[in-house]
Amino acid sequence: MKVSRERYQHGSVRKVPRAQGFAWEFRFYITAPDGKRKLKVQTFDSVRHPTERDVRKAVEGQLSALNAGTLGGKVAATLGTIINRYMKEEFPALRHSTQTTNKSLIDLHIRPKWQDVRLADVTAIAVKQWLDTLPFGAASKVRARNMLSKLLDLAMLWEYIPVNRNPMELIRVKGSTKRQKQITIITPAQFKALVNALPEPYNLMVLVSGCLGLRVSETLGLKWADFNFDECTLSIGQVFTHGQVQNVPKTDTSGNEIPVHPKLCEILKVWKSRQAHDVSWVFAGHKTGSPYSDATILNKHLKPTAAKLGIKGLGWHTLRHSYKSWMAAAKISPAQMKDLMRHSDIETTMNVYGKTLTPEMRAANTLVAGQLL
Repeated sequence: MKVSRERYQHGSVRKVPRAQGFAWEFRFYITAPDGKRKLKVQTFDSVRHPTERDVRKAVEGQLSALNAGTLGGKVAATLGTIINRYMKEEFPALRHSTQTTNKSLIDLHIRPKWQDVRLADVTAIAVKQWLDTLPFGAASKVRARNMLSKLLDLAMLWEYIPVNRNPMELIRVKGSTKRQKQITIITPAQFKALVNALPEPYNLMVLVSGCLGLRVSETLGLKWADFNFDECTLSIGQVFTHGQVQNVPKTDTSGNEIPVHPKLCEILKVWKSRQAHDVSWVFAGHKTGSPYSDATILNKHLKPTAAKLGIKGLGWHTLRHSYKSWMAAAKISPAQMKDLMRHSDIETTMNVYGKTLTPEMRAANTLVAGQLL
């Protein structure tokens, strides 16, 4: 059987008269599903494309797709084409929490505006003007820009458009580098008052989060198997977020082993011995036997209790921010803080010194957790 392939082509550009001035015609061939080559003509307005060079620049993505041996449908590919392929090939491999965020962003904002727009027309200025009209904050606009940047990167990878500088790199969102919400930091005294005022098991959740600087998804996702009570250490094995368990930590360094204060180990062992059920979760709901909802705990218990204590703006991440602040007050070195908080996005100069030794990490954690316990 004879196998046909698309020939290398440059396409032809010619000027055609119009009632008012002239227009450009770009003529090229595609291979139809039946194997026959068909002539296609695309018209360009001379006002927007005054020279042949402007037309050539506009069609270079189409030629790249044609000459890469792709199907004719790629010639006039829109951003919707890339979105559909992204949802099929890239989306399933994402974490559940990332899937939830990205799908909402695409369905509510990106698809309605850009679904039928040709890739060549997804320009920096067009996106900038669109972002300026969106009725939400700078952080959300940055996420929208980054999502478009990701889609254009994939369009280059899949050879729909030539590999070049991503135009989204040109866009700066005003206010995106400034924190929109004031960080709430509480003192060790306020922390202890909060723990004492909360009922079980919420007081224990706060105690664990504060003494170890955990993210709420890590605290709710704790399993007894994550603890080594003989060595008083913890290794995060999973997180609980958006109502689902993710069987991997947030980042590669999030699962690093960290020390646990001996007194906190004793408190947790007592808590385990008092549990009526036999489940693997450290904090399991009485009715479901699965982890709690962070939003429900925050709104029904943490915030009302904090308000009675005069603590304003309390959130789950307040505990992690405060943990870092307490370490700084205890004059713990930046390298030790990085390891105890299990950060991965650090300055290169910090990485040069490597990981701190476990005894040093334990001493640093003891300085903080000792105040809280």
